[in-house]
Amino acid sequence: MTKLNVSILFLFFILACNKESFQSKPQLNIKSVSSSVIIPGNDLQIRMRLTDKEGDFVDTIWVKKVTTRCANSNFIDSFLYRIPPETPRKMNFDGEVLITLIYPIELQPRCNRADTAVFSFWMKDAKGNKSDTAKTQSIIIQR
Repeated sequence: MTKLNVSILFLFFILACNKESFQSKPQLNIKSVSSSVIIPGNDLQIRMRLTDKEGDFVDTIWVKKVTTRCANSNFIDSFLYRIPPETPRKMNFDGEVLITLIYPIELQPRCNRADTAVFSFWMKDAKGNKSDTAKTQSIIIQR
């Protein structure tokens, strides 16, 4: 193997390691969404990965719902999900968050027709660092 090939491999290794390193601001990444079509009576579960270098994330995850056809259904709320206080706050925190949105409360269209929504999530840490916004794909919500 030539020195150039070894250098390129080493560079890829360093870049790969840096991608997995924890950041000072909390990171939310959507891992899965229970369904892309929600029928009346069904809830929506969103599973996310939460990482934070210092482990000083606060308990509140903000949720924003934006719809395409029914502005009355849109909202921004910070009371929908709280990380339990017993969750250990430790350096290089890496955990999973499961958010359940309930059909008659957060999902049901407020107009008399089906709609499509995108849900966005973000949070802060104790120093005020704000995470990037994690967004779902479009979710069809039946009426």
